[in-house]
Amino acid sequence: MARPQNLQRKPQLLAGILDYLQDKNLAGLSFRSLAEGLGISSYMLVYHFGSREQLVAEIVAQVQSGLAAPPRDQMLHLAPEGFREQMLRLWSRSMTVRGRQLQRLGFEAAMQDPGGAFGTHSADLYGAWQDVATGWLQANGVAPETAEVEGRLFAAGVHGLLYEHVLTGDTEQTTAGFRLLLDRYLSKAASSPTLEP
Repeated sequence: MARPQNLQRKPQLLAGILDYLQDKNLAGLSFRSLAEGLGISSYMLVYHFGSREQLVAEIVAQVQSGLAAPPRDQMLHLAPEGFREQMLRLWSRSMTVRGRQLQRLGFEAAMQDPGGAFGTHSADLYGAWQDVATGWLQANGVAPETAEVEGRLFAAGVHGLLYEHVLTGDTEQTTAGFRLLLDRYLSKAASSPTLEP
């Protein structure tokens, strides 16, 4: 009779795998190299993940959960200062050393398979950021056409700055760029005519 799967073990393994990958890439990842790096048997990885593709999919899901857009419903009701504070909190979380490495892995996975599942996950992640940015502007009186363009620019700016951080590691300058982007974005709502109650 097979032993029941330890439900705690898989999340522990994923956390260890993400730590192990901090200075490595996904292209060279195999069950054998990963098992050697973690000091476990490759059988354990096969048991918990099945295949390399499933393992990479779960790594990407973990990475992207840390880069997810804030919940749209929560953001739409925030005043500009509350929106700003929430965005700065999210940004600060992504500017850690671990956040930078997770972003690098996410970009790498999307580039390895741009038309496949990983690329689709990245497109969904980007779309969620755009949706929040567009929706918040509309909720604050910005015309839909303008909100759509400004939401796209904001989402593209956020992702571009995250990529810059991966490339340069310059947290101070990247954060300065994000603050400027955020202030310009918020000014669109401030300059919009107020909606009638």
